[in-house]
Amino acid sequence: MEAIELDDFRARHAGQTYWCGTWLGGCGHQLFTKLYTDRACHFAHGPDPEHTSTCARKASGVSSADHLYIKHGLLDWLAGQDITATATIARAADGSIGRDVLFSPAGHDTLRVLLSESPGSSATGEEDPARLVLGPEMTPDPDVLLRQGYVNRIQLVPDGTRRRIQVGTERHGGTTDWFDLDEVELTDSGLTTPAVEDIRRLRTTRRPIGVWAPKAPPPQSRPAARVVSDETHGIPSQDRDAVMAALEQAVSDGRSRTEIRRWLNRAEEVTHGGATAEENNLIRAAADALLRLERAVGVPTPREPTFQERKALEKVERLLRVLAQHTAHGMGVTLRQRNQLAQAAEQASAWLTERQRSQVQQWQNDPQPAPAPAPRAPQPPRGRSPRLPASRPEPFDGAGLADAVRDVLEHAARLGKTVPFTEVCAQVKGLGELTESDQVQVLRRARPTARPAARNRSVRPCSPP
Repeated sequence: MEAIELDDFRARHAGQTYWCGTWLGGCGHQLFTKLYTDRACHFAHGPDPEHTSTCARKASGVSSADHLYIKHGLLDWLAGQDITATATIARAADGSIGRDVLFSPAGHDTLRVLLSESPGSSATGEEDPARLVLGPEMTPDPDVLLRQGYVNRIQLVPDGTRRRIQVGTERHGGTTDWFDLDEVELTDSGLTTPAVEDIRRLRTTRRPIGVWAPKAPPPQSRPAARVVSDETHGIPSQDRDAVMAALEQAVSDGRSRTEIRRWLNRAEEVTHGGATAEENNLIRAAADALLRLERAVGVPTPREPTFQERKALEKVERLLRVLAQHTAHGMGVTLRQRNQLAQAAEQASAWLTERQRSQVQQWQNDPQPAPAPAPRAPQPPRGRSPRLPASRPEPFDGAGLADAVRDVLEHAARLGKTVPFTEVCAQVKGLGELTESDQVQVLRRARPTARPAARNRSVRPCSPP
């Protein structure tokens, strides 16, 4: 404990005394709490000037009291399931405490926890693995693992100043899945964990691969199954081939746990009367894949896009927005822009959405790229004499041009860039053909709509060459 925790401990247990327990090899003398600020507080023996105390408890490790924690922890756990039980800790002939805890729950068979090898408390292969729990140091019987497919284990992990119980299920093959007590249950079949339920289900739902038949089989190649329609996928459960094909597709595509579990249950329904070797292998593979997904074992980590792929994806998104804006305002799209879109889409192909792929394909299938805007006719240089106003054969659409200019400027602002006016003229059809005064009028009308910061971006009209 820390010093502040020990102060609280002393206040809550004032007047109580503590003694070195003889069950764990202690001397039986009185203990006192020692308060420290520079190291962990602990219990210590009282002064012994005559050195009459010989305590073997000091040499014991933290796990020497595991059987006591297990006894009280499992009794509380059983009480939480409304099961009354008693527990007995075995003792050797010399009176020393053993490492074998026997639980006798009312209405259930006994449950034995064996923490270590000791005379008279060895594990036997005849014991039911569901009623025998082995400690971390115990070696399971290989025949039991082969015959039953699992053994249960128990361990204690530090949890503050206490030790928390965990129950594990070791499979045939050496892997162990650990669970807290709130995930474990004592049933009529013994101590059960989620891993035990999976192993039992996989072993009990299998059917013999071949069945001897004294006469020729009926005309149908496979036994008929119960008719249950699948409204979600449109496949009736009597369609055996379709169900097995859907299960194989779900496993090969690496779909979600819900999808695999749905088709696995349907496959077990249609093969209830017997399954072929191929169907059994497929069901077993699907069950293993589902178990890996639920335990998050062997699930590949999705690859992150590279720097070049991220930049290409951003370029695709930007070009699609620009082309959509050009189309909305009746502006042309150049062949160069189409080629840039194709190159960027090829680099970011693995990260494009279906909608983006469709949009890119539509632009590539358009056979007629819009012609580039015609170059401006040269104008005479300015002189000191007053310049005559340029004539316009027809009035220009100031509002439409202002909207197009605003779209170009807001797009550049979102990217954090500046855009020369020459590029604005190239993107907004008809803007470059106006006089300087008309260009200024259009720019004044192109007010920002949603981003106030766009007001700080100024564009100067290009002067006539």
